[in-house]
Amino acid sequence: MSTKITNLKKPTLNDSAVLAFAEGSMKRESAATKGKVAAKSENAPKGQKSGLVPTGDVRLTVNIRDDLHQRLKIRAVQERTTVGELIEQWIEGWH
Repeated sequence: MSTKITNLKKPTLNDSAVLAFAEGSMKRESAATKGKVAAKSENAPKGQKSGLVPTGDVRLTVNIRDDLHQRLKIRAVQERTTVGELIEQWIEGWH
């Protein structure tokens, strides 16, 4: 026996709720922890680095078009940096 849900409202957030959420997700790094890497995930295969996330960072997964991904990777190589660093620089430039 299944129950059909017919009256669902789309959740909404006001600006203060969005800001509170973002601030709660972003932890500031202290000078002592900057650049340190968290312990490797127990489930990551030996030799794989994908389980490593620097302390104070979060992993971000996005879907973008293949052509944009290729351009982003090429730009990172040209600037001798990482895709993550390029994205951080872009976001920091918003202010």
